[in-house]
Amino acid sequence: MRPTTRGWGALAVVVAAVVLAWSFGERSLNAVAAPTLAALAVAVVSVYRADPPAVDFEEPRAGFPGEERTLSFRVEGDGLARVRHALPDGLTDRAIDATASLPRSFEQPVTLAARGVYELGPPEVSQRDPLGLVERRVAADASTRLVVYPQVYALADPTLGGILADPMTAERQEFDRLREYVPGDPLRNVHWKSSAKQDDFLVMEFSPTQRSETLRVAATAESGGADRMAGAAATLADAALEAELTVELWAPDGHLPPGSGEAHRENAMRLLARTGHGDVDEAARAGADIVVTGESDAVNVRLPEDRRSFDSLVTGRKRRTDSAIGRAATTGQTSGETQHDREVAP
Repeated sequence: MRPTTRGWGALAVVVAAVVLAWSFGERSLNAVAAPTLAALAVAVVSVYRADPPAVDFEEPRAGFPGEERTLSFRVEGDGLARVRHALPDGLTDRAIDATASLPRSFEQPVTLAARGVYELGPPEVSQRDPLGLVERRVAADASTRLVVYPQVYALADPTLGGILADPMTAERQEFDRLREYVPGDPLRNVHWKSSAKQDDFLVMEFSPTQRSETLRVAATAESGGADRMAGAAATLADAALEAELTVELWAPDGHLPPGSGEAHRENAMRLLARTGHGDVDEAARAGADIVVTGESDAVNVRLPEDRRSFDSLVTGRKRRTDSAIGRAATTGQTSGETQHDREVAP
């Protein structure tokens, strides 16, 4: 427990009153010093007896560089408190520094600047008396985590020279059932023979066939090349999953078994968000269809029959606005139904 700036001012007033009392008598001491000392004593007792505040964070959604998030947390308790919270490097915006009555909710805008897994919190909470004369710093242990995925880029050739299959079309899907026509249905899907026997048009619905091909990607990086490696591996894994392939991924910080769908895409992005530089098992590298090697100033990609620089494989930046990854997984969308992607110049 310690005096605040206002508390130090009050102590200075008491000292000045004592000095004046030596010159002008005890009336000066009683008129100024006694009430101030009483206020300081009440302040100390009130802060000492107050229950320490508790902090509760709401975990923000993961996202891509350039997106914005809001960090929300609540400080429970009574009385006044000064709350301060700064952001780590890689996340940008203003820090929180506010004195408020508790309980109080705080919202802090966050701009995602760089790939990584960031620990946020705990905030620095200093409990104060109602007059703001003394404060006690509280050790809040609450924290949360914010994941920033690697940047994903658009491939110049979506099939990567035939390695990735084209997105499936209705003609290559399996017939599922007939249903009534609704405005917007393609006329090519109208089943004319069945429609001739009904009062309404009937259209064919298709269910995607599941392909069993697995694309194996191994990603390695030397010191200083982890960010470039993660972006390249994320781009290739994302494109393969968009093409409805199964993807297996090795990175210096872990291995993701074969899988597909939005949940698998999110797991791949989370692995690549946290991975650092390093190598993978030699057997994994030898068995991979694609090997990504990140260097300090470039990324090279070993394809089944070629070796290319990553820059030669992409056109522009592919941003998933409002983080389609994760949102689609929770709403039941498939990768082909995600409509949040757009390309911008790198």
